[in-house]
Amino acid sequence: MKQTVPGATAKPTILIVDDEPDLVSTIRDFFGLMGFETAEAANGVEALIQLQRASFDIVMTDLKMPELSGQELLRKVSSAYPTIPVIILTGHGTIENAVQAMRDGAYDFLTKPVNLDRLSLLVKRALSN
Repeated sequence: MKQTVPGATAKPTILIVDDEPDLVSTIRDFFGLMGFETAEAANGVEALIQLQRASFDIVMTDLKMPELSGQELLRKVSSAYPTIPVIILTGHGTIENAVQAMRDGAYDFLTKPVNLDRLSLLVKRALSN
């Protein structure tokens, strides 16, 4: 769980869920430099465990992953943690996937390769809602 010092502003936390370690480290480093706390999970099962152990302000997830897909993770997060925005990042972006993700509660849907500036704007917008 996050611990805060009285009077201190807590850093926003992002859970990055993807089975591509290079992408995860790129996103982690980018948002770390911006003052965010990050945690990582290689699949949806690991992500659900992380969500039970700590609180997060945003979840970013790939769609296609082993064990539990990003689509299933999105549904579970939207149901169990409805206040956490979920941003989908995928290399398999189709109109159908995007529409289904939005119906299932995704905050937004980005295709890979991820534009970090666009992702940063989405995160800031999601946190301000």
